[in-house]
Amino acid sequence: MPITKKLLFVLIGNDKTGKTTFQKRLIEKLHGITYTKLECNNAYSVKPDLLDDKELRISYANRSYQEKADDYGGTVDNYFADNHFNPTDIAVISSHLNRQDVEDILRNGKERFYNVIGVFFTNSIAINPGLNAQISALNWDERLVVENPHASGSVIDKQIDENADSFADLLIKRLKG
Repeated sequence: MPITKKLLFVLIGNDKTGKTTFQKRLIEKLHGITYTKLECNNAYSVKPDLLDDKELRISYANRSYQEKADDYGGTVDNYFADNHFNPTDIAVISSHLNRQDVEDILRNGKERFYNVIGVFFTNSIAINPGLNAQISALNWDERLVVENPHASGSVIDKQIDENADSFADLLIKRLKG
């Protein structure tokens, strides 16, 4: 029997951080699908050529938990318990800078045997360094920082595209061992 590693990446930052566009770009790079508007909580197979034909699915929440909380029953626990969370071996979800919600996401992920990784964006850190630091101090299994300084137009698109490339490369290298 194989031993598996479950990874839950939590993208952290308030509105306009780039989390949703980042997920769109990841889906393009890892799954070969282009979206203008993402559906929530869907899973996709990684392109076979990226993992030497190994089958792997990744789920994406798309919107930050807080933007859809009412649809999820109003609590992070309900989001995880009521089949909104898509429990693939790798999952990507998003949260605003709400410490209690992030703590609940972290706990729920660990209760489901995920290694939970906080993904922080530098544009969010620059706007609210104190709250980002408090959330970073939580019991993450790992922290990643996406260099995404404030920009606009094609500059921000290029930054997010490059960041998604880098993240996809990091993920593929980890999965290949």
